[in-house]
Amino acid sequence: MPAIQSDKLRIALLLTVVAVVAVASCLAVFYGFIRPRLPVAFEHETFVERLDLNPAQRAAVEDIDRRFEAERERILQHFNAATRDLAALLESEDAFTGEVSAAIDRVHGYHGELQALSVRRYFAVLEVLPGEKRPDFRRLAAEALSQPE
Repeated sequence: MPAIQSDKLRIALLLTVVAVVAVASCLAVFYGFIRPRLPVAFEHETFVERLDLNPAQRAAVEDIDRRFEAERERILQHFNAATRDLAALLESEDAFTGEVSAAIDRVHGYHGELQALSVRRYFAVLEVLPGEKRPDFRRLAAEALSQPE
C-alpha cells in the first residue's frame, strides 16, 4: 500500500509542476510575445529613411501618422486591458472555460483592429507617395509582413 501512495504522490507532484509550467508559459506568451508592434522595416523613421523622402513627402507621412496615432492608442489601451483580463483568468481558472475562450477572442479582436489600422495607414501613405516611391514602399511593407514574430 505505501508504494501505491508514493506513486500517487509522485504523479500528483509531477502534475502540479506541469500545471505551474503551463501557466507560467501562458503568462510569458501573453506578457512577452503578443504585444502588437510594427516590424522594424515598417516603422516610420525606417521607411522614411529607406525611401529617401523629401521634406514635403515627410510632412505628408507625418500628418498621416498623427491622424492614425490617436486611434492606435485607443485600440492599444483596449488590447492591453483585454490581455490583462486574460492573464487574470489564467491565474484563477482551472480549465479552459467559455470565459477564457471569450477573453482570447477579445484579445484577438483588438489585435485584428490594430492590424486593420496598420493596413489603412499603409494605403493612406501609399496614396501620398509619388509613383516612383510606391514600388519601394510596397516592397518594404511586404518585407515587414514577412518578418517572423
